[in-house]
Amino acid sequence: MIYNPLSIVIPVKDREKLILRALDSVYNQSYRPIRLIVVDNNSTDRTVEEVEKWKDAHENEDFSIKIVSEKRAGAAAARNRGLLEVDTDYMLFFDSDDVMLPELAITVMEAFDRDKKLDVVYWRTAYINSKEEVIPKRFARFDLIRRHIYNAVLSTQAYALRTSFIKRIGAWDSSLLRWNDWELGLRILLNEPNMKGIFRVLVHIYPQKISITGSDFHSKAGEWEKSIEACEKDADMAPNPLRRRILNMLLYRKVNLAAIYSREGDRKSGEKLLAEALSDPSLSSWRRRLLRFIYFYTLKGGRAGYLLWS
Repeated sequence: MIYNPLSIVIPVKDREKLILRALDSVYNQSYRPIRLIVVDNNSTDRTVEEVEKWKDAHENEDFSIKIVSEKRAGAAAARNRGLLEVDTDYMLFFDSDDVMLPELAITVMEAFDRDKKLDVVYWRTAYINSKEEVIPKRFARFDLIRRHIYNAVLSTQAYALRTSFIKRIGAWDSSLLRWNDWELGLRILLNEPNMKGIFRVLVHIYPQKISITGSDFHSKAGEWEKSIEACEKDADMAPNPLRRRILNMLLYRKVNLAAIYSREGDRKSGEKLLAEALSDPSLSSWRRRLLRFIYFYTLKGGRAGYLLWS
């Protein structure tokens, strides 16, 4: 195996109590060389100082660390700033509150080494709940576009890329403050990369009440819709009938979001978005009724309404 360096970009904001756990998980990778890039996104606590102290204690010839800053708000802008610093053939983005299992980097780089045509290697992740229980997320080997639109299988911490590929397709849309990883994941898939999936859990995700992207939906009403609209534009890259299929799946996402708004108490935003989805001229009358049913099903706490829509 040829040991090509792997770059890892981590955006961070106000994570002085959490960032070291993520950084330690990067340092504990069994693979070298690694080039770590930490992007501070307007932290107001001691995050930067903690990262600088950690850098002084851990940096060495095979483990370089660069700390940069991005003043534009949002994780997407911070990740794009980090991407500017990447000069290796392969890279991945990671979040400041999650943990890599020690074998992640070597597993990924071995996959790239075995197949030089690969653009993307993706893997399974798992949530860690308040009881420290490991709950694996959904994973897909087939029909990735559908599974990503409904289940976000290409979340930020779930894949690594050939650097030239991510730069070619345009990186992160920094105009999107919510669901920007979901939009990028769809755009990645629509650019038809050579991909390999690894079914093993390689990352533990620790959900936080406060994050760069927020903790609820209705307080940022309008911003989530922008990402759906961006995905609708992305769908223009797809040939028919795939384009129509993608647009139909995005209609479900609108209705699901509308139900979440209403469930959180913002019925005005929920009903407005529902009406917008139902006004789509491609819908037959019975499909409108089905979407309305899915709205009320989700509003009452129902899950996986996309199975009804599919």
